[in-house]
Amino acid sequence: MTVKEFDEFVKRQHEAGDVDWERERDEWLSHLDALYLKIESLLGKYTSSGQISIRYKSIELNEEDIGSYQARQMILRIGRQEVDITPLGTRFMLYNGIVEVLGSAGKSSLVLVEKSRVSAVPKVMVQMSSGGEQQDGPAVPLEWKIQVRPPSQHLDELTRESFFQLLMEVTNG
Repeated sequence: MTVKEFDEFVKRQHEAGDVDWERERDEWLSHLDALYLKIESLLGKYTSSGQISIRYKSIELNEEDIGSYQARQMILRIGRQEVDITPLGTRFMLYNGIVEVLGSAGKSSLVLVEKSRVSAVPKVMVQMSSGGEQQDGPAVPLEWKIQVRPPSQHLDELTRESFFQLLMEVTNG
């Protein structure tokens, strides 16, 4: 290792510290709220008739760089079945956020990813530059998807049908 390589390493570490973690947390919580609104909409027919009830519970998450913060856990009551929809956080290598869906018969995950992504295995993109500063690209639209159970590496769109299927799987319906 040369002194120049070490200098570049120190510079990269310092630049990584320039992330606005409060803004990252707030964007994550905003995506989480949007997910809950979508689920409420998907279940609207059943909640309005009283067949399914929804309640929220405040939980504490603690993530590297972001620290401790409060988030909401969604709890669905379907007859005697209860399904917990619990955020795990936003600081994951493969996803922009993960929410665990836990029922009496198992669990599944909802993941926040680029809208165009269809596989749990991410595409690797290599970008080369000669000198100059790295430019941030345009914001990539994110979307909640269902992570299909292994061995499949597929991510399913979160639709009424796919969400109902997920609920059936985790409750052994």
